[in-house]
Amino acid sequence: MKKFLLILAMVLMSCSTCAAENLKFIDAMDDTGYYYDADSVQTESSSVFNVKMAVIKANFNRMYTYDVRITHTSRTYEILSSQILSYDTRAILEVNNSRRPPQRYSDKSEMGQMVRLILYGE
Repeated sequence: MKKFLLILAMVLMSCSTCAAENLKFIDAMDDTGYYYDADSVQTESSSVFNVKMAVIKANFNRMYTYDVRITHTSRTYEILSSQILSYDTRAILEVNNSRRPPQRYSDKSEMGQMVRLILYGE
């Protein structure tokens, strides 16, 4: 019973966090949309910031969220953690807290578009 109540409390807390998201549209391709959470942007320095990204695959009812560190001057991003959620209920299906190595991004990629939106509002 205690385990059930603990799990229930965690689900309710995660749902309240999801409700606070402020997703901004970046781009879409077919049934996949790319977004970032404007409320999650945290600046570490003038060229480094952290942000939560979301990829929504409507045809699979899935939402993939990523905690990302972006270094604008070197045009790199690093995924710090990720989650897979059911899009309609925001129930967490899988969590991965392992960091990935930094990757480069181009200006025309979804990541490049997101960086422009965050930095310049374009």
